[in-house]
Formats: sequence, C-alpha cells, structure tokens
Amino acid sequence: MSHRPRPFQISRYSSPTPWTTTSMENSTVTAKAISLAFLSTGTVKIRPSMVSQPIANRSILMRRFRSFTDRQWTEPLPIGVFIISHPAGPILFDTGESPLCNSPGYHSMLSVSTWVAATKIAPEDGIVNQLKANGIAPADLQAIVLSHLHGDHAGGVKDLANEAPHVPIYVSSEHWDVFGKHPFTATLQGCTPQHWPKDFAPKMIDFTDAALGPWKKSQNITTDGKIVAVQTPGHVPGHLSLVVRGDNSDGTTTTYFLPGDATYGVELLDREEPDGINDNPMEAFQSLKLIKEFARQTDVVVLPSHDVNTPRLLRDRVVYKPTPVQ
Repeated sequence: MSHRPRPFQISRYSSPTPWTTTSMENSTVTAKAISLAFLSTGTVKIRPSMVSQPIANRSILMRRFRSFTDRQWTEPLPIGVFIISHPAGPILFDTGESPLCNSPGYHSMLSVSTWVAATKIAPEDGIVNQLKANGIAPADLQAIVLSHLHGDHAGGVKDLANEAPHVPIYVSSEHWDVFGKHPFTATLQGCTPQHWPKDFAPKMIDFTDAALGPWKKSQNITTDGKIVAVQTPGHVPGHLSLVVRGDNSDGTTTTYFLPGDATYGVELLDREEPDGINDNPMEAFQSLKLIKEFARQTDVVVLPSHDVNTPRLLRDRVVYKPTPVQ
C-alpha cells in the first residue's frame, strides 16, 4: 500500500451511549495511548441460520437456502464500529449502517438485505452524529478502514465523505476488484453502491508487509506497526480484519483482534462455524482456524462486530482461549 494515512491531532472523547465501551479504565483517551471504543449504529436482527452453520454443510446453495427460509430472528445485535485512538489521530474501523437504510427506495429491488435482516436505527445512531457526540470531528480521523463493503459496515461512508472528503478510506484490493468494480454483483451481495460517495475511489490494501502470526502476509495501517490488517476471506472475497496493539492505563499492553464479519461471535469462532451466507464456506472456515491459531500464539481479545458480548469483552479485556474442536 503506497499511501499512508495523514496524521491528525487526536480528539478527546468519552462514552455517550450504553453500547459504547472503551478499553481504558476510564473513558478519556489521551493522544499518547492506543485504545479502542466500540459504538453501535443501531441494531439488527437476522436469521439464526445466517449467523452460523456447521462447516459440514458445505454447499453454498444449501447454506443460503437455509438462511432465506429460516423464519426465526436473533435478538437485536449491535452494528459495530470501532474508534481506535492513536497518537497520529483516530482511525475508524468500519462505518456502520446508514440512518436512511429503512427509507423507501433506499435498497435496490435486487438486494437481499431486507429479506434476512431487520434493522433499527435512529438519526442520532449514524456514525457522523456519534463521532461528534464523542467530540471527534470527521475531519479529525486519520483514516477509515473497511472490513468489507456490505451496507452494515460501509453504510456511513457517504456521510463521512461529505463531512471529510480528504480522509482516506481503505479497502482490500481483492475485495474492491470483486465488489467495487462490479456494482451489480455488489448489490446482489448486500452492498449499496448507489449510496457510495460520488466517484468513490478508496485506497487499496495489497498486503505487502511481513507475516503476522499464522498469516503469511499483512499490511501495516500505521507506520509504528501497532495497527495491522490481515486477510480473513470467506464471508466475502477480500474481507479483512485488524490486529491492534493497545495500551492500558496501568502500563501494560493488550492485543485486540477485530474480525469484522469473519465471525458473528466468539462462541461461533470457537466452534469453527462460518456464517450461513458467504461466498466460500471452506475459505471462511480456514479464516476461523487462522484466527484461533493466532489466539494460541498470542494472548488476544477478540471483538466481533455483531456480538452482544463485545462491550463486556472489551471493557474487561477478556482474553480468548481457543478450545480444540473434536
């Protein structure tokens, strides 16, 4: 990746909502610390068969059939976004859903999103309003990194770009080649390209840096190597996750893993069950195995974007201990 995020002076912010949780013992983040805050841009209920299915069900068609014909709903799940404080300025991991997502005509008639998801989001839940409520102007962001372009992860991109057009947005080149260059495919897969910024041209992550744990290559997002992207494909082609080396107020450090949609929950990760609607169940399964191997090598706090337990896991810095799958 030839472009590096430009530095900004980090803002100070505190926790405004029940879903917001920081990794620090208090809610104030200084420019010298690397820490996390978790926000939820509304909530979403989805079909349980969409959340996970055993890998023994390897047929993409059958996995999707089960998801689309499931008549049950999960409890409301967070639509997670992470603010990563950093001395060079805050970095946003994903942008959450758009507050307009339930408006008539927002989704294309070709979109499957409304078949399998029921989203509840108020105007104040949008990422721009939440950043401002936390004392962060969008222009203060050092960078925005997207795990992928599904609407519940990239739905806030347009609002952020309108507020801060010069803040770089990053996505993996593999993902962009499949979805960004093919809006019809993206729409069928749950994206809303009609609501991306005009002439949307994110910067590409090509994974040209050294190995990290079990991953043969990675990509430094910051020059100090404290925030690193790794490849976790399967949910969609080119899906990425972040490894964050955080600072604690007692002088210790904590490693965090932000899987995006590589898994919907730590328990599902432990059972090695990929989500029900993905492009490659075996690839998704292998991504879960790599995450677990990383957790065997390194004490790590895993923080899924749609796990109701994520605020507690972050607050208490709960280290994930993988169990072997029989």
